[in-house]
Amino acid sequence: MLVVALVGVVVNIAATWALARANRSSLNVAGAFAHVLTDLYAFIGTAVAGIVILVTGYTRADAIASLVVVALMLHAAWGLLRDSGRVLLEAAPREVDLDEVRGHLLDLPEVVAVHDLHVWTVTSNLSAVSAHVVVDELCFQNGFAPQVLDRLQACLGGHFDVEHSTFQLEPAGHARHETGMH
Repeated sequence: MLVVALVGVVVNIAATWALARANRSSLNVAGAFAHVLTDLYAFIGTAVAGIVILVTGYTRADAIASLVVVALMLHAAWGLLRDSGRVLLEAAPREVDLDEVRGHLLDLPEVVAVHDLHVWTVTSNLSAVSAHVVVDELCFQNGFAPQVLDRLQACLGGHFDVEHSTFQLEPAGHARHETGMH
């Protein structure tokens, strides 16, 4: 038991070291890292239990080590479940404040109002934004709407690291007949 555990420790130290250098912002890589790390803890626990059994004869050391490893696995699993749940439920990223996003969009001189603003997580490192943006009527008359769209997307990319955005540009009069705004 002790020999197998020590071999497992060596192998998992190498695997943990390799994954520690990877970009763990991806849930897939974070999951692989958590798996290898908890395997390392399991082999360490098994080695310690083997030493305790050899030295003292206390055979319950293996069960105690197993319970400690289970607790570590539950801790790692909770973080992965929480983060993957945010993606599956299309929740807003924790680091994005909707009021701050709205404020930055409203800072553009042509923008009159922003409504139906939504931010969600598509994958581990990809947030998406959609919004209805009310712009000055002149933007539609003088053909400046495409430049406003470019500036809106640059604002999100520069301040919030959002690469995917969808905006519906609307003249101010459009709000009079649009239902269900929020």
